[in-house]
Amino acid sequence: MFFLQSAFSFKKSTLYVCFILCLGFSHAQVYYVSNTLGNDQNDGLSTEFPFQSIEKLNSMVFSAGDSIYFKSGDYWEGMFWLKGSGTVMQPIVVDVYGGSDRPIINGYGYQSCILIYNDEHIQLNGLELFNSFSHLDPSGVVKRLTGFGGAANSWGSGKNVRFGVKVVATTQDLEGFSFDDLYIHHIYPTPEVVENIHLGYGIKLETQSDTTAGLRNTISDASITHTTITETGHYGFWIKSVGLNGIDSVKNNQILVENCVFEFTGGSGFVPNKSQNVLVQNNIFNHTGSDIDSRMWKRGSCMWPFDCKNVIAQHNKFMNAHGPMDSYGSHIDYGNENVVFQYNYSYNNEGGFAEVLGDNINCGYRYNISVNDGYREDPNGVPWNKKGKIFWVSNYCGSNTVRCPSVGTFIYNNTVFVNDTLNPEIYFWPNVGDVHVYNNLLFVGQNGEIIPTLIENELNELFISHNLFYDSTRIDLDSDLANNALYADPLLFNTSSLGENNDEVYQIQNSSPAIGSGFLIHGSSDTADYLQHNGGLDYFGNNVSLSIPSNVGASNSSGLAHALHTVEEDVTLYPSITQNYVNISINEYSGPIQTAIYGLNGEHLGIQKGQKLSLDRYNAGTYFCVVHYLDKYITMKIVKL
Repeated sequence: MFFLQSAFSFKKSTLYVCFILCLGFSHAQVYYVSNTLGNDQNDGLSTEFPFQSIEKLNSMVFSAGDSIYFKSGDYWEGMFWLKGSGTVMQPIVVDVYGGSDRPIINGYGYQSCILIYNDEHIQLNGLELFNSFSHLDPSGVVKRLTGFGGAANSWGSGKNVRFGVKVVATTQDLEGFSFDDLYIHHIYPTPEVVENIHLGYGIKLETQSDTTAGLRNTISDASITHTTITETGHYGFWIKSVGLNGIDSVKNNQILVENCVFEFTGGSGFVPNKSQNVLVQNNIFNHTGSDIDSRMWKRGSCMWPFDCKNVIAQHNKFMNAHGPMDSYGSHIDYGNENVVFQYNYSYNNEGGFAEVLGDNINCGYRYNISVNDGYREDPNGVPWNKKGKIFWVSNYCGSNTVRCPSVGTFIYNNTVFVNDTLNPEIYFWPNVGDVHVYNNLLFVGQNGEIIPTLIENELNELFISHNLFYDSTRIDLDSDLANNALYADPLLFNTSSLGENNDEVYQIQNSSPAIGSGFLIHGSSDTADYLQHNGGLDYFGNNVSLSIPSNVGASNSSGLAHALHTVEEDVTLYPSITQNYVNISINEYSGPIQTAIYGLNGEHLGIQKGQKLSLDRYNAGTYFCVVHYLDKYITMKIVKL
């Protein structure tokens, strides 16, 4: 599958670096830079004689295999324009030496903290970057570096726009970028300039093409891992292709975003444009569309792909998106093919949970959990407009264009919880193409306003069946949604905790009517057709059969026993049947707790402290826990799924 291949390709580039360094290629150099200990008259080839300034680095052209090490804890101002290209076997590496504190580069009003311009095979590791000062020097002259930008490039040097890292391709295809363990924050344009007030971006990959001249540039093999991007005027990470409108066959390729945090971004966390084979997994998106700074855009879904192909977004947390438009946990813009959001947790996003626009092929949502999404009220009081939504499918494909229906839109096996205070809509426009809505579990609080639903049939081909609605008395159910619907209490695992920011409570009990009540999505080996390939796993990692109807909702387990083990002395373990962790609660006690874990054969497996036990490193099976607090020892059983 493409995403496994892509993930492997990113990891192997790091191995190549180690391999090459071990071989010690004679032409590769290691340079050291220290603002506190260095001097630009030094040769920079040792920690005893480092360079001092970014200006010195900007005067150099680096070669394949070269490394530039910034001293831990030191501070620089200005834009580091990294010149020179590595190779697949010998990338250019920027890293840290001499301690655990990050080196800091303050872009100081230059367009970017780090600029890569028509160069490739470069790795950036361990740096801290911020950029929020004026683009004018004290005398009012624009800060710019010679040779980059100008009038011909609206995004060029000296413009009132900011980046943490910017990669630009104007003359050729570029490939081989690894950005790992970066901390990028406070990326804003000039404070006193109202124009472009929000144009601050954490990382941008930008290609500029001229199709009339036969120039079609792309960026490929790029990864962002273990990186935090926070407090940006607009997007956290943006891939933008200029000059390729209407050219569907040319796309940026092999993009990995993994184990990152996008938090308090003024716009969306991640926006890929004209990209293919994109894997986004194990990330946290929190407070996108933030309004904590006046220079923020104040609107943005956590992630939205636009004109992309083969995108998998999985095992992410999409939380607290904000804004007067869009601002969903995730949304699928127009012009995409083979985009799936799966195994994600969506929580408290103002716009809603799932948004699909027009001109898409084989795109949608499956095995996600949505909790209290869609709390936005329409400021105009117009139904079906900007109000928060659970599911929203439209045929929008750009302003001033005809509407564009999609092919193969799917929304299946998602679990949605809506509390008493919210009433987000479900709305499908007319002429949206064929839409498949199966096996979704919608649980709403019993008190509050009626949730409206409207499925407009005109020019649509709708396949809607086997969804569960509870309590249905609070839902104005469209007749199409009622097809083969269930209305029983789904018996979620811990109803006392519904609405809390905890995905575990949305599992089901072993007597749930959702078990085996779903529509059969037959499955196949074809990973490019999400209606014929059901993914094989649910949100919690349970198998999904290719031949037996699944459960309704995101959990395909056979159910969990709804019993919290309370054993003498008021000690409670919950959930006692779980996949990854167990909570310990002791009535009227908040002191230290120590728990020993044993296998069924009596083998001592380890000791953990605190009120939460992690089972991540244990195999599925039954275990005994001996909970020690005060002078008491309480033995209890837990089951790891």
